[in-house]
Amino acid sequence: MNANDTIRLLIVHDSRDEAERLISMLSNAGRTTRAQYVESEEGLVKLLQEQVWDLLIAHSAATNVDISATIRQIKRLNKDVPVILLTNQEGPQAVVDGLKLGAVDTILLDQDQHLLLVMQRELVNREQRKEKRKAERQFKESEQRSQLLLDSSRDGIAYVQDGMYLYANQSYAEGFGYSDTDDIECMPVIDMVADEDQASVKQFLKTFAIKGDDAESCDFRFHGLREDGSPTAIKVSVANALYEDEHCVQFLIKAKQGNDEALEAELKKAKNQDLVTGLFNRLYLTEQLEREVSQAVNNETTSSLFYIEVDKFFAVIQEQVGVTGSDIVIADLADRIKSLCESKQTLARFGDDAFMLLAPDKSADDALAQAEKIRQDINDHIIEVEGQTIQATVSIGVSLINESTSKADVVIDQSLRACESYNRAHDDQGNSVSLFEPEVVEGAESTVDVAKMVQTALDNNNFKLLFQPIISLRGSEDGFYEVLLRMKSDGSEDISPNSFLESAAEIGATTKIDRWVILESIKVLSKHRVSGSKTRMLINISRDSLCDETLLPWLAVAFKAAKLPTDSVIFQVSETDVTNHLNNAKAFFKGLSKIHCLSSISNFGCSLNPFNTLKHAPCDFVKLHGSFTLDIQNNNESPELLSKLISDLLELDKVTVVPFVENASVLSSLWQTGVHYIQGHYLQAPSADMNYDFNMEE
Repeated sequence: MNANDTIRLLIVHDSRDEAERLISMLSNAGRTTRAQYVESEEGLVKLLQEQVWDLLIAHSAATNVDISATIRQIKRLNKDVPVILLTNQEGPQAVVDGLKLGAVDTILLDQDQHLLLVMQRELVNREQRKEKRKAERQFKESEQRSQLLLDSSRDGIAYVQDGMYLYANQSYAEGFGYSDTDDIECMPVIDMVADEDQASVKQFLKTFAIKGDDAESCDFRFHGLREDGSPTAIKVSVANALYEDEHCVQFLIKAKQGNDEALEAELKKAKNQDLVTGLFNRLYLTEQLEREVSQAVNNETTSSLFYIEVDKFFAVIQEQVGVTGSDIVIADLADRIKSLCESKQTLARFGDDAFMLLAPDKSADDALAQAEKIRQDINDHIIEVEGQTIQATVSIGVSLINESTSKADVVIDQSLRACESYNRAHDDQGNSVSLFEPEVVEGAESTVDVAKMVQTALDNNNFKLLFQPIISLRGSEDGFYEVLLRMKSDGSEDISPNSFLESAAEIGATTKIDRWVILESIKVLSKHRVSGSKTRMLINISRDSLCDETLLPWLAVAFKAAKLPTDSVIFQVSETDVTNHLNNAKAFFKGLSKIHCLSSISNFGCSLNPFNTLKHAPCDFVKLHGSFTLDIQNNNESPELLSKLISDLLELDKVTVVPFVENASVLSSLWQTGVHYIQGHYLQAPSADMNYDFNMEE
C-alpha cells in the first residue's frame, strides 16, 4: 500500500478518546485514515458486510465488543482484515495469547512507533495477498482462454512429449478419423504413422528433441494412419511449447476454411443447457462463477453462491416415484426456485439432486434471507407426479464471494461444506439454511475460556453421547457402536473433543469426563440389551485415564452395579498415547483382560514402528488411522499399503477396524483386504440413538 493511500480502519476500544488519539497519531505520522469506531458485534457485522476494511485495531480488554467474537465474525464473513491487539500487559505471554486468538500481533499500549511499523507491515502483506489473488485470477483466466481456444480451434492441435500425445483437440482427432480425443491421449505418435514413414518420423522427433529450445519451428509431412487403418496425407507445423508446465512439442494441422454460424449457435446452446430442467448446466454456472470471482477481486464486490440440495432425493423421492417421476420432481422444483430468483441471478442444475444459484451483489444477511425464503417456499410446495403428491424439502449452503476469494472451486466447495456440516450436526434432518464459516483454528479461543466451558459442562451435565455403528464385513450379527462425546454449546453445532480435551487436561478434568462417558454408556447399553440384543460398545479413553491406576477397580465396580457383562465394552486408546506411555498401556490392557474386558488401539499405523507398540502393549482390536481410507477414496494412494497393514495385523490375530468409509468406491478394496469391520458416514453418521439395522448387512 502506498504511504499516501487512505487506511480503512476499524477500532474496537472501550474509550472513544483513545480511539481518537489513535487516529490523531496516525494523522501526525502522515497516514490518512478513514476510521470507524465499533460499538457492538451487530455493528461490526454490518460494517464488514457493507464496506471493505484494511485493518482492525482492538484493545485486548475491550468489553463493548468481545475480541474473540470479533475475530470469529471476520473469519465467518471471509474478510481479509488483519487484527492488531493493544494490551496493558507486559511480557511475551500477551503476544502468545493474541496470536492464539487469531490476531497478527499484540502491541503494548502507547508504543506508537511499534504500532506504526506493525500496521505498515500488515498493510503491505494485505496488498501482496490482494495482488496475489488478482494474479491467480488472471493466470486462471489466461489458462482457461488458452484451453478454450485449443478445444474449439478448427485447426488440429496436439502436444507430444517423449513420442506420446499429451493432448489433442477434437479437430486433430477427427483429422485421423477418431471421434473422441480420449482415444488419442497417451497414444504413441508412431502408432498413427504409416509404415513407410515411421523411420523418418522417429528420426525427425529425435533430432527436434536433441535441439531442445534451439529447435526452430518447421513444417513436416508424412503419411498418417486413420482409426480404420486407411492412410491420409498429413502436413504439420512443429514447434516447441509448454503444456500444463510440461516441455513438449506442438503439432499444428491447418484446417480447411468453412463456417456454419447456425450450427455453432445450436451447439453452444446445447453445451450450456440441462435437458431435464431447461436451466443452465454445471459448466455454464462454473464459467459465470469464474467471472463473478474476478469481479469481486478486481472491484471489491460481495456476491453469494447457494448450493441447494434436495433432501433424501434418492433414498425417498426416487424410491417413491421412480426415475422418470423423479425427473418430474426436479423439473418442478427448478421452475419453483427460478420463480424466486432475481433477474440478474443465475440458476443452474449442478447435480442429479442439486442446484446452484449465483447471486451477484448479495451480502451474507441478504443471501441468508433469500435462501430462507426459497427453503420455506419449497417446504410449503406440493408436487403432482402421475396422481401422487410429493412434498420435498431442500438444504441450502451459502458461501460468500468477495475480495478475499481467489478460486471458483473454493467457493463451490464452501457452499457444499456449509450444507453438509449443518446436516451432519443435526442428524441429516435437512430442510435447513446455513452460511459457510471457516473452522476455528486451534488456539482461537484462550485455554482459560475453554477450561471454563469444560468445567461448566461438568457442573451442568452439558455433555452428550453419539453412537456410530461399526459394520462387520464377515457376517457378524452383533451390533457394535463406537461412543462419541460432544459438549453442548450455545450455538447451532455441538463441540467435538478435539476442541476442548487439551484444555480439560490442563485443569485435570479428562478423567472426570472419561468416567462420565463410561457411566452414561453403560447405562444406555444396559437398557439397550434388555431386549436380548448382544450390542457392544467401543469407548475411547484419554491418556490421563490410561495412567490412572484407580480406573480398573472402579470399572469392575461399575460393571457389577450395572449388571452388565464386561465383554460388552471395548476400551480404546490412541496409538500416540500408548506409544508415549507403554508401561501404563501394558498394565491397563492386562488389567482389562483380567476382568474380561477387551482393549483397542485407535489411529494405528502412523508411528515409526507401530507393530513394536503391539509387542509391548498387546490389545484385542486395532482401529487404523483414517488417513489410509481417505487417501484411497481421494485417489491419492493405492490400497496396497492398507492391505499389507491389515494382513500383518491379521497374522497377529488382531480384530481390525477401518474408519472413514465415505463412499461406495472403497468397499471392494476393503473387502479384499480381509478387514473385520468398517465404519463411516457412508454407512451411517453418528446418531443420538442406537437404531442401525445390522441385519440388512447380511
